Amino acid sequence: MTRMKVWLDADPGVDDAAAIILAARMPEIELVGVSACAGNVELSYTYENARNLVAYTGLNLPVHKGADRPLLAEPHFAREIHGKNGLGGQSLPASTAGHEKLPAWDAIYRAACEYAGELIVVMIGPLTNLALALLKYADLKEKIKRVVLMGGAVSYGNTTPAAEFNIYFDPEAADIVFSAGLDISMLGLDVTMQAYLDEPAIDRIHAVNEKGAFMAASMRQTLTWARKLYNLDFVAMHDPCTFLYLVYPELFRSELAGVRIETKGKLTRGKTVSDVHSDYKFEDRTVDVVLGIDHKRFLDCFMEILGRY
Repeated sequence: MTRMKVWLDADPGVDDAAAIILAARMPEIELVGVSACAGNVELSYTYENARNLVAYTGLNLPVHKGADRPLLAEPHFAREIHGKNGLGGQSLPASTAGHEKLPAWDAIYRAACEYAGELIVVMIGPLTNLALALLKYADLKEKIKRVVLMGGAVSYGNTTPAAEFNIYFDPEAADIVFSAGLDISMLGLDVTMQAYLDEPAIDRIHAVNEKGAFMAASMRQTLTWARKLYNLDFVAMHDPCTFLYLVYPELFRSELAGVRIETKGKLTRGKTVSDVHSDYKFEDRTVDVVLGIDHKRFLDCFMEILGRY
């Protein structure tokens, strides 16, 4: 088996944690490095969460600290969803690994050079670290094979009526990434809200093993928030969709489309403007926009991978 060389950039985050736990038991994927940025909560938490999750899952990987704020905007965190520490109030043993000195954007570039056009970059938080790497290294876009990201939507937002959280957190960074000419797969709210876990599913996850118990306990903070604010009886597994799409693309439905990022609009800042549902089409329609998922098969895969621990 030829394993995909994958760099993960994340802001853990309840669903980020689930993504890392699953990715660590997917033999098709070889994680070669991890970087953290501010997003769901402050960088001081996301960086340590990333380090601790890597150790918790038995991976031996460098974890690099990235941006602690958006490129231009003031940060907008999501503590009400993920808890103060980002993991729904749950804690993990502290990693004993040394701290990497190289910042995230330099580490991404180094990995892209090392893997000579084979590196897939999975982005499950704001796009700040990748944007900084693209700004610093003009040849980076030729060295990255593919970017698979959780962010945006073609239909609606969640942080605002127009914008999804990861893009809204740093629209300028998203604009840089989407304008760079990269091969991008975008898994936005259109598909990730279909990848949900209701309370019976969370109970099943809790019973699988110790990793499942941690995962389920962290999800209950998000479930409480979803019920209180939106009257939703489930937790969307936004970030795990990226790795599942890499390994099991047959579970998903997607189409090529044009996508641009709104950075100026008073009501629409952070919106991923797409021509998926428009009579007008952008000239450049190269973004793989993922729109649907087979929920039953998603849940079966989720449980089976978790059961590998």
